[in-house]
Amino acid sequence: MQPANRDRPDHRGPPLRAVIAAVLLLGILLAVPASANTASYYIAENGMAFSAEVTLVNQSGYLLISPGFIGEGAELQVSNLTLTAEDGTIVNATKASSTQITFPEGNYTLVYDALLDGRLMYAQYLSPFNTTVFLPAGFHTNNLILGPVSNDGKTYLAAEDMDQLHEMGITVDAAKYETVVVWTDKRAIQMRFYPASYEQYFILCMGLWLIIFCAVGYRYWRLKKNENRYT
Repeated sequence: MQPANRDRPDHRGPPLRAVIAAVLLLGILLAVPASANTASYYIAENGMAFSAEVTLVNQSGYLLISPGFIGEGAELQVSNLTLTAEDGTIVNATKASSTQITFPEGNYTLVYDALLDGRLMYAQYLSPFNTTVFLPAGFHTNNLILGPVSNDGKTYLAAEDMDQLHEMGITVDAAKYETVVVWTDKRAIQMRFYPASYEQYFILCMGLWLIIFCAVGYRYWRLKKNENRYT
């Protein structure tokens, strides 16, 4: 006689539980951002400087670097630099080179201020970072000619995309910052911004060039037409 179902040994239980555990673990890993290191840059109202707030996780160094004249890394001159450990202790960073500071490996919050050169926001990292740049009202970016955004940066308007930004864990003071640019897991970011009025000048200049081009083309067509008439 076959034993009752409740008396049969369950050979499928352990493998099934292992599969379920693996799926749950995979879901957790996918839900956690790939990069826990974050950097937020707040552009000043006049567009000439920025303030940085950086969260460092299991890090022992950080780059303070700006683009040089021929693309080489140059020292970024900073002020008010403060490195704070998780317990609130202020830690003294060591200047390992002109473009890098070092400190004991751990979790920190780093803040500092710096001037901008030509309204260019630029940063490099020792490992992938999630980066957010907050651009104040009166400035625009993400124009291929006037102000490009590199390395797959995504541009959001605070007034229109607030819900989407909140879903990403980004809080924006919409009264102060109009545009937000976000990079995910990048070792370098770069963007150029410009006064909003430049777009009007750009459209005007393009319109003038179009008029000149059409006038020259029409003049050339008339000359060729007259030339063919007398030949």
